[in-house]
Amino acid sequence: MKQLEAADPRQIGPYTLLGRLGAGGMGAVYLGRARGRTVAVKVVRPDLARDDAFRDRFQREVEAARLVSGAFTAPVVDADTRDRIPWMATAFVVGVSLDQAVSTRGPLPEDALWALTAGVAEALASVHDARLIHRDLKPANVLLALDGPRVIDFGIARAVDGTALTSTGAIIGSAPYMSPEQAVGEALTSASDMFSLGSAIAFAAGGDSLFGAGAAAGVLFRIVHTEPDLGAVPAGLRDLIASCLAKNPDDRPTPRQVSEFVEREGHPIPSGGWLPEAVAADIIAVRAVMTTLPEPPPTRPFTQVAPVLGSAVAVSGAAEPLPAASDGAGPGRPESGRPEPGDAVAGRPEPDRPGPDRPGPDRPWTSRRKLILGLAGGTLAVAGGGTWLALGGTGQAGGGSGRPRPSGDDVPEATLAWKDKQSATCPQVLSSHGVVACPSLERVLGLDDEGNTKWTVNGADHGIAFSVQGSLPNVIAAVDGDHLYVAGMSMKSTAMQSAVLAIDLANGKAAWTATLDRPHTRGVLRFCGILDGTAYLIGWGDGKDHGPTPAGYHVWALDLASRTTSWLYGEDTDLIVSALPQRGDHTLFAGTTRLRALDADGKVAWAKKAEPHTVDAAGRNFVLVDGGSRMSALDPATGKSLWSVPDAVPASLRGDGIAADKDGKILYALWQDKDHGYSLGALDSGTGRTRWKAPLPADSKDSRPFGARLLCADGNLYRMGADSVVWACDPSNGKPRWKYTGMKGTDPTKLAWTAGDGRLCLSDPTATTVAALHANGA
Repeated sequence: MKQLEAADPRQIGPYTLLGRLGAGGMGAVYLGRARGRTVAVKVVRPDLARDDAFRDRFQREVEAARLVSGAFTAPVVDADTRDRIPWMATAFVVGVSLDQAVSTRGPLPEDALWALTAGVAEALASVHDARLIHRDLKPANVLLALDGPRVIDFGIARAVDGTALTSTGAIIGSAPYMSPEQAVGEALTSASDMFSLGSAIAFAAGGDSLFGAGAAAGVLFRIVHTEPDLGAVPAGLRDLIASCLAKNPDDRPTPRQVSEFVEREGHPIPSGGWLPEAVAADIIAVRAVMTTLPEPPPTRPFTQVAPVLGSAVAVSGAAEPLPAASDGAGPGRPESGRPEPGDAVAGRPEPDRPGPDRPGPDRPWTSRRKLILGLAGGTLAVAGGGTWLALGGTGQAGGGSGRPRPSGDDVPEATLAWKDKQSATCPQVLSSHGVVACPSLERVLGLDDEGNTKWTVNGADHGIAFSVQGSLPNVIAAVDGDHLYVAGMSMKSTAMQSAVLAIDLANGKAAWTATLDRPHTRGVLRFCGILDGTAYLIGWGDGKDHGPTPAGYHVWALDLASRTTSWLYGEDTDLIVSALPQRGDHTLFAGTTRLRALDADGKVAWAKKAEPHTVDAAGRNFVLVDGGSRMSALDPATGKSLWSVPDAVPASLRGDGIAADKDGKILYALWQDKDHGYSLGALDSGTGRTRWKAPLPADSKDSRPFGARLLCADGNLYRMGADSVVWACDPSNGKPRWKYTGMKGTDPTKLAWTAGDGRLCLSDPTATTVAALHANGA
C-alpha cells in the first residue's frame, strides 16, 4: 500500500483501477473492474485515512448510501471502510446527465418529461424511505440512461433524525436548485427535495434554471421571494410542478403522490425508448466506447491502461464548469483539463511506438475522443461517484506567482479580545467610535471595548422592525460620521414602508426615523452604503402599480441631512448587489444579467449586459468580476472598460470580493493558482498594473470552494479562508502577520465580519455570538 501514499493506486480490494475519473477533498474516484464488472471506486486520501474521526464520517456515508435502493438510484456494491485506505464501490451507469442532455440537445419533449418526473420521484421515494434527505438534487445529479433516469450522489445526504454527514448547520447544495428553507439555512425535511425536483423538471422543460444564473446571493433571493415562470412546462404537468415549488414545505407533495399522479394521468414509469433519439444516440455512443475497454490483468502497470481510458472518458462542452468527484461534503473543485508532463491519467501517452490503442503520427487521439466530445455530445457518468467527472492534470506546487506556498505554521495565532453570546441573531456587525454595533430583528446593541453592553435600542420603541432575514448574514446598516443608520420596515401602518433609524453611536440615543413615502414599495432588502451624505438602499417593489402586491425592486436614495427622499429608481427585474465609489456621483446596481449605473438624480447613466459575480468600487472606478473570472475596471460615467485582468476569484456568497486602501488607489483581490490554492495580489486601481502577488497558506483540505472575502482597514489586509480561518496580511506585500483559527470548522458563508476602529469583529448569526480581535492580533 506504500504506493498509495505517492501516486494513484493500481488495485483496491478486488478491483483493478483503469484510471482516475476525478478528485475532491475526500479523495479520488476511479473506474474499476473486477470479474467483468465495471464500477466507480471512491478511494479516501491517505492522510484522511489516518484520521479516526474521518473514518467514522466515511463509514456513515457508506451506510447512508447502502440504505438507498431502487430502480432509479445507483447502489453501493462493495466497500471496505476499515481497510488501510478506505474505499467504496458503486454501480457504474453509462449515460448522460440531464444537465448535459438539455444543454446539447435542448429541452426534453413532453413524454420524456412525464417519464423523467416519475423516475426521479421514485428515486426520491427510495431516499426518503431510508430516512435520508438528498439535499443536492439537480440536473447534474440526474443521469439519463436507456432504461430510465438515475439519481446519484448521496455523499451530502442528511439523516431525517438529524445525524449529519457534514458539519452542523452547513448550507450545502447548488444554489439554483435549493429549496427556500435550504437557501436561508433553516432545518430541512424531505419536502426540500421535492422543491428541487420541481426545479429540475422545469429546467428539463425549458432549458434554463427557473431562478436564473449569476451571483448565488441573487439566485437564492429569487428562490425565497419570487414566483417562477412555468410557461415552458407542459400544461398537464404544470400544476404538479407548481405544487412541488410551493414556498411552504407543507404544501408540497410527497414522491409517492407525484408517482401516483403520473400513473393516474396515464403516463407510465420510464421504460425502454423513453428518450429522444438524439439523446439515446449519445448514450449508445458512450456505451460503445466503454465496451471496447480491455480487461487488464492485475499486473498491468496503471499508466499503460490510463491512456485508453483518457481517450474514452472525457467531459464534453457544457453550459458551466463541471465539478470533479464529490468528496462527500458537496461538489468538488473542477479539475484542470490540461495534462501535465508525465500525467498519463490526463490522457498523455508514454513515449512508445504506436499501436492499436496507442496514438502515433498516423493515429492521433481523435476517433474516440471525437465520438465523445463532438459526435456523441455526451459525457461518461459515474453513478454514486459524485457528479460528472473529468480526467484532469495535477496541479503544480506553489502559487501562480512562482513563489512557494507558505505553510502558515510559523504565523502567530491572534489573541481573542472578547467573545459575547447574544440572545438574538446578529446578521451584521459594525465597528466605529469605540462601539461594536450589533443589529438584530428587534433591537440594536452597542458593545464596548470589553464586549459589554453599552446601550440598547429597541426597534418597537420607534415603530420599526429591522431588516433581518433568518439567520443569514446581511448588510442592513451603515455608519457615517458619529451616527449608525439601520434599515427596516415601518410598523406604524399596514403599508410596510421602508424605514431608516438613526442612532447616536456615543450614547445609543435614537435621533430620528425616516420613512419612504412612495406607494407600491415594501421593506428594505439591503443597505448599500452612504456616499456624500446620501444613503442608498435596495428594497422590494418598483413603485409601480402591479396589483395588490408590489413587484420588482427599487433603489431608495435618502438625504440624511433633510431626512427626505432624494429620488427613487424602480426596476421590474432583480437588483441584488451594488457598488458605491469612494468619490464621485455615480452608483452601480446589478442583477444577475445586467449592470445599471445611476447618476446623481437617479437616472440611468448607462446599462450593459454582464454576468456579475463581484461588483465593487476602488477610488472613482467601478470594479466587476464576471462569470469568466475576468476583473475589469469600468468608467463610472460611461461603463467603458478601462483595464481588465484574467483569473480573479469572484466574491463569495457574502460579498467582500475585493478590497481597496483608504484612498482607493490600490485594489486587493484573490487569484486561484494551478495547485488550487490562492494568491493575494495588489493592483493599481487606475491602470490595473500588478504591484505584487503572493501565495497564501492553503485552506484546510476538507474545505469546499468558497470565493473571495477581503477587508482592508487599520493597516491590515484581511482574508477569510474557506475553512473560516482569518489571516491578517501586510498590505504592502501580502505576508501574513497573524491568523485566527477560532472559527475554523464554521461555515464561512454564515459569518458576518467587519474591520475598523482598531479591531476585527466576527459574528456567527446561527450561534448568536460576536467576537472581536485587536488589529495587531495581541
